[in-house]
Amino acid sequence: MPMCCQPVMKVSLVWHTPNPERTIAVAMRRCYSTKPIEDIEVELEQKGREYWKYLLTRALQDKSLDVFEHYCLELLIEDTPEAEMRRVATAYPFIRLLPLNGRDWLVAMNARTLIEMWRDEIHKPFASTIVERLNANGTSPVFNSVVFGV
Repeated sequence: MPMCCQPVMKVSLVWHTPNPERTIAVAMRRCYSTKPIEDIEVELEQKGREYWKYLLTRALQDKSLDVFEHYCLELLIEDTPEAEMRRVATAYPFIRLLPLNGRDWLVAMNARTLIEMWRDEIHKPFASTIVERLNANGTSPVFNSVVFGV
């Protein structure tokens, strides 16, 4: 059965953009502001996480998914056949695969790709496994709540 139809055996988070919600919020504000980045960062810190949540929600509502590309993830995906990983990479060309051996992979992707996978019923189980790992690690709780409802 293809990976898109069954959960990935094991997913580990290797690295992610530090402060991903804040990074996305800065990108969102910078798109519509002429203020220097430093001023935007101060403003976002003062307004806090609820404002970041508001900006992420607006980006999704406005279909401004470009700002989510600033949140990058590196994952170790273990015990998954090459053919299955190649199918995912073909469907989502912004995913980068580094084979570690016959069944283990280092995978680099951004949050926009993860969102697009989540919205695709064929690849949603794959995306769900990644989101479960993010939740288990306490990674990007505001992002996960806004985008995936978890």
